[in-house]
Amino acid sequence: MENLTYNILPQEYIQTNNGDVYKVLQNHYLKLSPWKDGEDRRVYEENIGDYKIISYKNACMIVNNQFSNTVEKWEHNGKQYLANAIGTNRDPIEHSYLLSTLPSHKVFINDSKRILKQMDNCSLSVTSQDGSQEMKLIKHKGKLYYILIINEYLPRVKAYNMFGDFCQWIGIDKCKPIFNITDNKYI
Repeated sequence: MENLTYNILPQEYIQTNNGDVYKVLQNHYLKLSPWKDGEDRRVYEENIGDYKIISYKNACMIVNNQFSNTVEKWEHNGKQYLANAIGTNRDPIEHSYLLSTLPSHKVFINDSKRILKQMDNCSLSVTSQDGSQEMKLIKHKGKLYYILIINEYLPRVKAYNMFGDFCQWIGIDKCKPIFNITDNKYI
């Protein structure tokens, strides 16, 4: 295998024979497919093997399907957690309801008026008077996010990082509820 950094332009994507998807960077590959907690996602050329070049759109579709079908387990502060897609044929409205029943988390936001403005005048399911927004904690593509559940069904929800900053829109069916195995409850 020749030096890949000269044969493929950066911003290209490859899929290995075992199905893993990688983004080609200048000095290494970045694994986009599901990874184990704590695993270094950077992979160097000698570790890749045979591959085929795929488009960005195909890479996204493959990775989304892989994460949707992956049970994610991890440990944090001595507690074990599980994020699992609750049935692939679940009705999106039913899945939205399940997410809305998860416990709420207060996320303090310095500029809550900005968040409300981004909501396009939709009402939130839970609000508080002390400048915080109550959000649901979910896992999406290997990362933790807070989401706001609106009073009506929407196919996508806004996802916020751990600091309460907007990150991206996520399909409601791609949000995985998080179960605390140690305490035997959803968080």
